[in-house]
Amino acid sequence: MNVVPGHNHVQRLHRPRGFTLVELVVVMAIIGILGAIGAARYFDRRGFDSAGFAEQARAMLRFSQKLAIGQNRPIFTQLNGSTVALCFANTSPCPVADQVPAVGGVADCTPNTWYCLAPPRTIAYTVSPASASTVCFTALGQPGVAAGATCNAVAFAGATINITGDGATTPVNVAAETGYVF
Repeated sequence: MNVVPGHNHVQRLHRPRGFTLVELVVVMAIIGILGAIGAARYFDRRGFDSAGFAEQARAMLRFSQKLAIGQNRPIFTQLNGSTVALCFANTSPCPVADQVPAVGGVADCTPNTWYCLAPPRTIAYTVSPASASTVCFTALGQPGVAAGATCNAVAFAGATINITGDGATTPVNVAAETGYVF
């Protein structure tokens, strides 16, 4: 230390700046812990699969409503627990002549030429009420319950599709009267 004449304090010499070994080891340990947690979440896809299937089901229901309005006829969305499929007729499985053509490669069912979606193996879904296992949309876009070959909009009280995966349940709802899918 250098003492400057006329001053009562000691002038300190500047040390080179940098990190100490202890600081580097602590930072590397924190990065390792975060990496181990992040890698486990990265390779576990079930939460992503559940959210992705819920969004695909919402998109199919919205498309079903728009297709019904665009083609001025009822469209039936079949929810049988293993697939979600669009059909021009209220029969399950949908006859080939009444299948809604697939758009953009979404078809996950056999045959793969119609608009059908199957959930990933780790995902399951249920529909409530049970009468909403076929949700239809009228030519005006109103949601309804399939009654034979017709779509009865008056009887529709809403529907909920509960998609389960990764220990959580994601609901997909179809509102009564408007058919709003959320």
